Amino acid sequence: MSFSETVKRGFFNRYHKKMPFIERLLKDVSHGIIALSNYFKNGFRRKLILVHPHYPSRGSTLYKAAGSINYTLTNKPRKKHQLVVYWEYATYREEFQLVESLKDQCPVLNLYSRDISKVKVDQVHKEVFGYNTFVDPLSYSGKVVQKNDVNAIHDGQILQGPLSRVEEGFIYQILIDNQFSEDLVLDIRVPVIGEALDFVYLKYRNIQERFKNTTVNTEVKTINEILSEAEVNLINAFCQKIQLDYGELDVLRNKDDGKIYIVDVNNTPQGPPANTKKEQGEKAIAKIGEAILNKVEALAKRG
Repeated sequence: MSFSETVKRGFFNRYHKKMPFIERLLKDVSHGIIALSNYFKNGFRRKLILVHPHYPSRGSTLYKAAGSINYTLTNKPRKKHQLVVYWEYATYREEFQLVESLKDQCPVLNLYSRDISKVKVDQVHKEVFGYNTFVDPLSYSGKVVQKNDVNAIHDGQILQGPLSRVEEGFIYQILIDNQFSEDLVLDIRVPVIGEALDFVYLKYRNIQERFKNTTVNTEVKTINEILSEAEVNLINAFCQKIQLDYGELDVLRNKDDGKIYIVDVNNTPQGPPANTKKEQGEKAIAKIGEAILNKVEALAKRG
């Protein structure tokens, strides 16, 4: 069933049919206040970003970044938008028809970002980097990681290969040694708007929960402190190949070979990550907002 069949129209946005009337009303009132505030801040001009078909949560990076540049988000199509972002909470996206119809009217981000499965990520990684993570678990001798191919499940398990059988819907990767200390592993999260931005998040996780979405601590570092120029170039080539205009990448550095591996693509990111210092998080959001503005201007000039 498509999203359009499961929603009710509010005055400003579209909401899920199961959402209680009072909640829909409160969300519409809140949106109206934000829209009016932005209208005044922008010198009595309306600046809108259409996000479709879904509406980003308040915890999403896009919601916060839009607020930092005084843009109002809506998932209800209107006549004038400065930007459209294809925002569908799905690994395999299917509801792109409306945003595709708008591509000649204004810039559209992530229009062709329609498959962020781990199979797709690994395939593109192999094409760009020349190496990948997938192994044949029935013949590989060593530790392998079993994960669901669908994003955001966080169900990774470490198994000892070779295995006697495989499970449908799961993928099998090498175990990347990203151990930082006795108790922690380190994930590198790379924000992308057209290309990698000039900073990354370092996410420290408990080694016992390395595949879960739990973060003990987060630091913000400049990208050249963590990644080489050659690695950044490869990341940008990867984003172009997988057609990611906006989002975030989860990158791991393998201590065994020193190489980096992109293990996840997120085109509807939440952020900044948990346990980011407030000042660092605010600066990161401001940079993302500024990059969005620059992207809009660049795409508009290109026509």
